[in-house]
Amino acid sequence: MDTNLIITSGCKYIDIDAYASAIAYRELLKKQGTAATASTLATPNRSIPPLILNLKYHLDPAEAPDNAKYIVLDTSNPEFFDKRVTAENLVEIIDHHTGFEGYWQSQKEVKIEIEFIGSVCTIIFERIIASNRVDVLDNDLCKLLIAGILDNTLNLKSSITTDRDRAAYEKLIEIGKISPDWGAEYFAACEAEILKDLETAIKDDIKIEKVGVLPEVIGQIVVQDVNNFAVDEMKTVFKEYPEWLMNVISLKDGKSYLYFGGDGVQNRLEELFSQQCKVDGLLVLDHFLLRKQIMKLARQ
Repeated sequence: MDTNLIITSGCKYIDIDAYASAIAYRELLKKQGTAATASTLATPNRSIPPLILNLKYHLDPAEAPDNAKYIVLDTSNPEFFDKRVTAENLVEIIDHHTGFEGYWQSQKEVKIEIEFIGSVCTIIFERIIASNRVDVLDNDLCKLLIAGILDNTLNLKSSITTDRDRAAYEKLIEIGKISPDWGAEYFAACEAEILKDLETAIKDDIKIEKVGVLPEVIGQIVVQDVNNFAVDEMKTVFKEYPEWLMNVISLKDGKSYLYFGGDGVQNRLEELFSQQCKVDGLLVLDHFLLRKQIMKLARQ
């Protein structure tokens, strides 16, 4: 029997947080007796390496009946919704990017949970626990949720990491009987995929949105060591854009390397972060920030 409830996310790309949380929410709803599928028209980015794709859980085919209803995860900006989603067929939003709460609160027919937390996977884990359906959490599903939490909180070291994210991670490790070393294995797999085809990895994760003084085009890559990052290869991706910003997060030294291009971008970034560039086209922060944190700072 075809389902008419589809869990999805954004329209351009899907990261591990959206991928894992959509699958886990589908599994919870199925355990609760609600027929649901999880699918996307978007391209999976490099945060979903073969290590993840080889687990037993996957997204469903993207076919949808005409009367389908949609749940959107990991974005609440309607401009970025999966192209199948409309105002008429949207029933729920679960997101950890703030900014559109006021808009959706006026749309009374849409259920929302939008809060600034490390990962949507944390929210879905909490729903599983609150529903007393811990039986849904086998080893592979725990790994999916752990990957989403670790990726979005940069191994629980990002300043956006909450006690809820840490608690969810610890409980998932316990429930799934997973080695704490599995997170390092996940990040190594992601970096291998990124460096295999850096240009495509960057293109698959570019966000185009005008926020404050930031360039409209913003990329982000997480690597173990920034010295493995090919700057010239990166710059070829952005040559078509008059202004751009690339956030390269280096886990080894815990810094964000902000590469940029375009007239006036340097002055705006120096003012935003209250520090000077020591190298042309590069501003190095003494800590790392996720792209969403940079965008939130620019909105203030």
